[in-house]
Amino acid sequence: MKPATSPFAATLALAAAFAVTSVVTSACGGDEPEDAPAPAAASAPAPASAAADATRTVRGAAAKARVDALLAAPTPANLLAVLAQGHAEARLLRGPHRLHYTAKFDLTPEDKPRAVVGEPIEQERHIVDELTLVWESAYGEPVRMHLSQSVGDGEDQELKILGEQAYTRLAHRGWQVRPLDSEQYNQGLDEAQHCVHDLVELAAPALAIDVQESGDDVTIQLRKADAVDPARVAAGYGREWRQRTEITAISGTVTLGRADGLWRSAEVTVSHVLRDVKDRPQRGETQLTADVRPLTPEDAIAAPPAVTPVPERVRYEVERQELLGGLAGA
Repeated sequence: MKPATSPFAATLALAAAFAVTSVVTSACGGDEPEDAPAPAAASAPAPASAAADATRTVRGAAAKARVDALLAAPTPANLLAVLAQGHAEARLLRGPHRLHYTAKFDLTPEDKPRAVVGEPIEQERHIVDELTLVWESAYGEPVRMHLSQSVGDGEDQELKILGEQAYTRLAHRGWQVRPLDSEQYNQGLDEAQHCVHDLVELAAPALAIDVQESGDDVTIQLRKADAVDPARVAAGYGREWRQRTEITAISGTVTLGRADGLWRSAEVTVSHVLRDVKDRPQRGETQLTADVRPLTPEDAIAAPPAVTPVPERVRYEVERQELLGGLAGA
């Protein structure tokens, strides 16, 4: 299922929030498919390999059916259904790969009245969100991945997972290491995979598409429709601002793989007008450039050369339980 929000969608919402809520300033200042067990022998097809092939066959058929539905009825709803697949689907059907996107968010007030003490100030906003994901694992192998993201001003963050070790680097800090103790990283993978979906979802109320099949590719041209369908406005927590947003222009292209139903590249621009808490119009534009390609030797993932353990606070309640548990067993 598509998560409620993602870093891309969150950045989009953040850019909108700058205008919708303004800043009060003084004028004087997925679930991943189950991993099959390791092959028992290399000389004959193992149960794990057979299970993986069977899973790919089933998931591949479902992906093809979604693309067939899009070709038969090129609607925004069918396009969103194709784009809503999570990263578990991508790594199962696609295998090791490198995903990269650059998204630019701009907001410009239509009018800039003189600042008044205690009143929200209208400011121009420009955010660049760049993300790279390298997924190195084949199906059934231990996780090997590298996820890095930057939103400017040195606010970079990285995550590497190599088997049972997780390496993290937050903004203005060095690399830290800890044992991998959860699968929360799957959320970040889904969020990266959904970048195209999130922008198409914003455009959906005023979106019209043209679909063309050519060999192994399906190309979708995006354009602004003649009429707006309010029923397509995405609802939910954090998306309330979209109810009052007017989509003014849409352009771009999304390319899908015919066999796996996964997006391969995207060049999309969406222009819109939203209003802040004082009902003042803000003109915005979001540009997304994204692509997925096979790995090259330059994409090889290695552990950071210098790391420190993640600091752990003393958990007194856990220590107390362990001590009492030992006494009770005596």
